[in-house]
Amino acid sequence: MLVNTFNPFDNLLLSSLIAAIPIVLFLLCLTVFKMKGIYAAITTLVVTLLIAIPFFKLPVGIASGAVVEGFFQGIIPIGYIVMMAVLLYKITVESGQFLTIQDSITNISQDQRIQVLLIGFAFNAFLEGAAGFGVPIAICALLLTQLGFNPLKAAMLCLVANAASGAFGAIGIPVGVVETLKLPGDVSVLGVSQSATLTLAIINFIIPFLLIFIIDGFRGVKETLPAILVVSITYTLTQGLLTVFSGPELADIIPPLLTMLALAVFSKKFQPKHIYRVNKDEEIEPAKAHSAKAVLHAWSPFIVLTVIVMIWSAPFFKNLFLPNGALSSLVFKFNLPGTISEVTHKPLVLTLNIIGQTGTAILLTIIITILMSKKVNF
Repeated sequence: MLVNTFNPFDNLLLSSLIAAIPIVLFLLCLTVFKMKGIYAAITTLVVTLLIAIPFFKLPVGIASGAVVEGFFQGIIPIGYIVMMAVLLYKITVESGQFLTIQDSITNISQDQRIQVLLIGFAFNAFLEGAAGFGVPIAICALLLTQLGFNPLKAAMLCLVANAASGAFGAIGIPVGVVETLKLPGDVSVLGVSQSATLTLAIINFIIPFLLIFIIDGFRGVKETLPAILVVSITYTLTQGLLTVFSGPELADIIPPLLTMLALAVFSKKFQPKHIYRVNKDEEIEPAKAHSAKAVLHAWSPFIVLTVIVMIWSAPFFKNLFLPNGALSSLVFKFNLPGTISEVTHKPLVLTLNIIGQTGTAILLTIIITILMSKKVNF
């Protein structure tokens, strides 16, 4: 029988400190002891169980069920999306499409402040939505380094810029995971997405200004103000509309794409009065030019991804997997034995819906990308 024990030591401060041990331990394992994420997580899990079972009187059956449920949720949808997103990225690299994408971005402007807005902010946000989990910072920092930035400064700029897109992550995982947490009925993915937008709108609008200020101070902000406004307004407005009315899945896909497109079009008419270069004596070498057809082909995997994820996140598609939906037979539910609580009188239920997962949408994109490419070999 589960009896909730929130103050096992009859001292609220002491009980709170004991309960906080796993959180503090996890942070210490990652930062002080430099442990790999998997080992830090396992260590923290063991300590959590050693605290929860004897002190907080958590039954072993329910504790075991919670571990299984947590592992299941880590694999589906989070792990599934991450694996598919990274695979899609690797395929675009293998096919040569990613190199064309890089060239198409760097050819827009030779001013390195504009390049930071394009690569450090917009392309960074796009990769966050398409792959996430460190990929955007690594790739964009490398690109900026190749364009003449100091490696440490390039990484710092990308980390600052990533604050705008990190909240929604790869295909909206950080917000979309709410769907798997079995929270009260009034807490939905769309609701959390809408709430997050209220805060993020301010951050999204300010970060492009901050990036240029870090590079070139107030003078840089003044000289590139029109371009900054194009980036800030386009990204903030499109992400706000998308997350409020659609959800988090495409929050870091469509807005960055539209932002890059808007800045590319704007840059044809506008270039800063003074072309800013970190190293003024450096010889400017333009990236390789590609035909419009080649650029469109290079971007095609992510265009396809956008369309498919839009379909997967649409209400009509999600309704297919409801109990009375046309594809409800493809949804499997499993009860975890030994996890029936005297409080809820219900066991933990695991739901397996492979077809409806966003990871499957990315997998479909991968298949289409391979069929469209002549350079991918396995």
